[in-house]
Amino acid sequence: MSEVVRRDPDLVRLVTEFFSQTFTPDVVTTVENAGFSPGLWSSVEQLGLPLIGIEEDLGGSGGSLLDLLAVGHGAGEYAVPLPLAETSLAAWLLTCAGAPVEPGPMTVITDSTRLRLDGNRLSGTAGDVAWARGATRVVAIVEDGSGSSRVVSVNAADLDIEAGTDLAGMPRDRISAAHVEVQTWAGDVTADALLLRGALLRSAQMAGAMTAAFDLTKRYVEQRVQFGQPIGAFQSVQTHIVELAQASASTTLSVDRAGAAALRGPASFEIVAAKSLANRNAGLAVRAAHQAHGAIGMTREYSLQLLSRRLQGWRGDFGDEMTLNMRLGAAMARERGIAAAVTSVGSTVAV
Repeated sequence: MSEVVRRDPDLVRLVTEFFSQTFTPDVVTTVENAGFSPGLWSSVEQLGLPLIGIEEDLGGSGGSLLDLLAVGHGAGEYAVPLPLAETSLAAWLLTCAGAPVEPGPMTVITDSTRLRLDGNRLSGTAGDVAWARGATRVVAIVEDGSGSSRVVSVNAADLDIEAGTDLAGMPRDRISAAHVEVQTWAGDVTADALLLRGALLRSAQMAGAMTAAFDLTKRYVEQRVQFGQPIGAFQSVQTHIVELAQASASTTLSVDRAGAAALRGPASFEIVAAKSLANRNAGLAVRAAHQAHGAIGMTREYSLQLLSRRLQGWRGDFGDEMTLNMRLGAAMARERGIAAAVTSVGSTVAV
């Protein structure tokens, strides 16, 4: 029997209604200024949203990968200031190793090259760790003394955390471990598999943010009157709206296609292509939205900046455009053509 390849419409409605009512621009700004909110985390956790896509018998909330992408899309659309993608990634990594998944916010280390594992003791540093502040556990793939990869889970309170922020004002920290006791499990999951899944989840968030930027900009140009008519009546402004609509629609479609392919196989080609397109479209969408808005779009009081700052910051997560395009180009060169890759409904070329 084939797997479900569509999002649960009831979940989509729940996500839209809950996120739109809970994460208003004022709430998002408050978290940006004050830091992680346990109360907001509790509200999403009560609905089971952080662990959508993780099987219930493994400690998750159930649902398909496409349901998880729907949550990610909604999180991006409403600029949800919580580590939803990071917690989902950490939980997935733990389940790949057969480890238990516990409630609470988690995050992952995507670059563990400067971490060392000696038995069950972790030492070293890692930078650019999203939401280390606020997480209860930090999960990573680390090589042990024999060169084998282990999935590692460490209590965040046992780490030294140097605070940092990304463009959206969300925690993006540097962590240090000095012979810290950790839990470890053997697992055949690779660091690249972690990056690919992260790229897919981040692409879903970017698609949601582009959708919100399109909706916000379209409303603005319909309501803003200049020279006796809405500015949306001018062809130059209409061009920006079309660019936004194209960016939102094509990114959402590529994420859905990559998600469907991932249900059938590794889908590295589809995921890398989706993230590359999301990165490119994010730049186009931010430019178009701000040009249509003019000066008001640059103000802190107006909510466009909540979306544009996230889009610009997320472009570098789990692979920037150049790195991803190099992977795609190398794969196409090996395959001597792209026809099969762009026409197949399933996972095709390994990237």
